[in-house]
Amino acid sequence: MTKVLLVILLVLGTFFAVWYFFSKEEPVEKTKKEGPIIFFGNSLTAGVGAGEGEDFPSLVAKELNLSNVINAGVSGDTTETALARLEADVLDKNPSLVVVELSGNDFLQQLPVEETIKNLDSIVNQIRKTGAAVVLVHIKFPQKSSEYEAGFKKIAKKYKATVVWDVLDGIAGNPSLMADEIHPNNAGYKIMAQRIAKVLRELLQPH
Repeated sequence: MTKVLLVILLVLGTFFAVWYFFSKEEPVEKTKKEGPIIFFGNSLTAGVGAGEGEDFPSLVAKELNLSNVINAGVSGDTTETALARLEADVLDKNPSLVVVELSGNDFLQQLPVEETIKNLDSIVNQIRKTGAAVVLVHIKFPQKSSEYEAGFKKIAKKYKATVVWDVLDGIAGNPSLMADEIHPNNAGYKIMAQRIAKVLRELLQPH
C-alpha cells in the first residue's frame, strides 16, 4: 500500500512540475505593442490570380476583423529584393506583427538555399529588433524541401518566430484551386487565409 501511495505521489508530483513549467513559458510570438499588421511577401501576398479583395491578407483581415493591415506584397520579389525594401515598406511603419511570405521566387530562380535562408534571417532579425512579432509562411517545394524546412526551423527557434507550415498543401497542383501553375485562385487563397488566420488568432489574443 505504501509503495502504491509513493507511486501515485511521484506521478502527481511530476504532473504538477510539468504543468508549472509550461504554464510559466511565455508565448513565443504574441504581439507586445501597437502598430499595423504587415503582410510582406511576393506575388502570393500581392494576390496575383485573385479577384479584388480576395488576396489572402484581405481575407485574413476580414476573418479576424482587423482594420490596421498593410499589404506589402510585390510580385517577383526574391528574399534579396525584399530585404532591400524592408526598411521603407516594413520597419519605418513600426508594425506590431509581420507575416513574411518569401522564398518562392528564390526557388523558381534556383538561387542557393543558403542565400535564401541568410536573407530571411536578416529580414526576421531586423523586424524582431523593433519588437514586432513575426510569422513565417512556409511553402514545401518539390526539390530541396528538407533544406528549406531546416532553415525555417532554425530561424523560428533563433528569433521566436511562428511558422505556418506547408501553406499550399492540397492547393498547389489542384486545378480547381489554382489560377495558374504558381498562383491560387480565389478558392485557393481562401484556404491559405484560413490557415494563416488560425495562427494569427492565437497570437493576437489579449495576454
